[in-house]
Formats: sequence, C-alpha cells, structure tokens
Amino acid sequence: QAAIAKYGRDGSYQKITHYGDEFIHDDELAWAACELFLATGDEKYEKELIGRFDPNGRDTKRWSWWRLYECYGCAIRSYAFAAKTKRLPENKLTRTFLRKCEDELIAGARDISRFATQTAYGTSFPDPDKAFASAGWYFPVDRSFDLAVASSLDHPQNNNPTPAFEEAIIGNLNYELGCNPGNISFLSGLGKKRLFETVNQYALNDRRVLPPSGIPVGSIQGGFPYLENYKKELGQLTFPSDGSKTNPTPFYDRTGDTFNTSAEFVTVNAARALAVTAYIMGKSPLKNQAWKSSACEIIPSGKGYSVKTKLKLEDSTVATWEGHGLSPVLMKATETFVSTRTPLQWVEVEVKWADGRRAFAKIEKP
Repeated sequence: QAAIAKYGRDGSYQKITHYGDEFIHDDELAWAACELFLATGDEKYEKELIGRFDPNGRDTKRWSWWRLYECYGCAIRSYAFAAKTKRLPENKLTRTFLRKCEDELIAGARDISRFATQTAYGTSFPDPDKAFASAGWYFPVDRSFDLAVASSLDHPQNNNPTPAFEEAIIGNLNYELGCNPGNISFLSGLGKKRLFETVNQYALNDRRVLPPSGIPVGSIQGGFPYLENYKKELGQLTFPSDGSKTNPTPFYDRTGDTFNTSAEFVTVNAARALAVTAYIMGKSPLKNQAWKSSACEIIPSGKGYSVKTKLKLEDSTVATWEGHGLSPVLMKATETFVSTRTPLQWVEVEVKWADGRRAFAKIEKP
C-alpha cells in the first residue's frame, strides 16, 4: 500500500523473473486481499478484492480462455472454500461474489474435462493449443488439479458433474503413467519403460543413471529442442519431419529421451499432482492402510544380490537395481540380481510394491 501510494498502482512493483507477470501484479494483489480478509475478517480487504476483481471476467484468464490461472485462481479457490476450511463462516462472505467464485471453479473444471473427452487418449491437452501443433510444460495430473478442487464443492444432486471430473482425472493419470502412444511413464520411478533424461540438477549430477523417483516430465512435446552439443541435429533426424505441412510425425507420438527444458517441472506442478493423487487415493480402501517405513537390506551372494525386507516380497513387487558402471535393471524383487561387472564400487536397489509402498537400500564397495 505504501508503494502504491508513492508510485501509483501500476508502477509499484518490480519484475524479477520471466514468469508470473501475465497480469502484472493485479492477480497477486487480489490474492493478498483475499487472504487478508479470510485471516482477519476485516471487510476493507474484501471491499478491495470485490471492487477490483471479477472472477468470471475475460481479463482474468490467460490468453482469454485459460481459467483460474496463477494468483487469480488462488484467490478464487480460497474464497470459494473459506467456509469449508472454517476460515470464516459463510454468513461473513458476500453471497454473490462467492457464487461467482464457485461458478468459475466449475467452469474451469468443465473446460479441463471437455479437453479430455476431445482427445483420443483421454488427456486434457487444451484444444486452443492444438491449432499451433506445439506443446510445452504440459503435465496431465497437474492440469487435473481443478478437477479435484471442483469435485470437492457441494453440487446439487440433479446436476452433479463430479463423475465426469473424476473420469477425466483418471484419464490424465493413465496418460502420464504410460497409457500414451509411447507407452512411457512420464513420472520417474514408475513403469516398465522409463525416461533416463530429466531437466533436474540433482539427477544430472548424482552417480545414478535414472533420475530420482517422483519427478514429473512434460508428457506432450512439440519436438526435439535445440541443444548446444547437437544444435538442430536431433530434430532433423526425425522422419517424417515434425514441421512437415503435409505429413508430419503424429503430434502425440513426439517423445524423445533427451534434455528438454519445455518438459521441465517446477514445485507447483508436483504439488498440484500430489493433491490430485491424494484426492483419488482418499476414495480407495488404501486410505485406511497402516504404513510405517520398512527396513530394507541388500544381501550379496557370489556375483548376485538379493533383497531382504520385513514386508512380504511378491511377484508384483518390483526392484530397480543400479550399480557402478551398470545400466539400470528392472526385475521382480523376488529374483536375484546378477552383476555383469566386477568389482563394483556400489549397488543400490529401490523396491516398489503394487500399492505404491517403497523401500530402499544400498551398499558401498560390496
């Protein structure tokens, strides 16, 4: 407020990064006003919010169609769920503004659900993007976030869109985890066919070939990126050409295991995906499954290595082995891993049960 008073509303902030400036600082101010009102109940903050922000307005959407974008979306969600989260009683909220926020959440979820039904693979890739035949930073489960948010609202029983929203969530989950033209999991640590390259500093600098588990990778890409080592060579090797006007490589088939910044995630993508998967898991019997971390041990035997844990190893339990100078090996955890190279400086294993539980072990200089 002091900066606005001194420099004027549009001159009171500094742009530090190349992102987050879609609506200059207007969306941040709307979100701040919303949170201050919900935290204090002071009506002056609500007056500021309602006076400068229309949740259904065209100018609150990115490119005029992407709803709930950045801080405008955060303000809408916070206000819509203020009573549910017990931050303020519903009678302290402005009913007409609350309805606008709820309507925008439903409209945003309907868009995402519609995108999924208009794609043969059931993922919510937006139809406005299809006209450009390009993609970047697309994470299906992250994009499902507002499907889970809208499903958590109370809807009239005769017009409840939740089943359609949840179906779209499952479609996006399936696509990210391997139900796609490449049969590739775009979440590290899952699937029989995995990507080795991710844009992740830890993954690029640790001793392992595979990236750490749990890293989302953009699952729809326009093509190979320009890289300093290869220039445009990777894209030029593609046949048919991605840029061909008559018969290009099918758009959803364009997947390459290479360093690609347009497939790089940030924390917010992972956080939203966690919320979506937690929402789905909360509807399954596994929500009541007790779990404590399990000790895991690697047992050397001759040239082979086996796994010992307190939990029962079954045929569906998978072990991912890595070792010094070895390519990663994916196999049943009940089987013995035989090294093709000796001596080894280190061996590691990650054990995954069918319900998602994991255990880890390593030995140095076995």
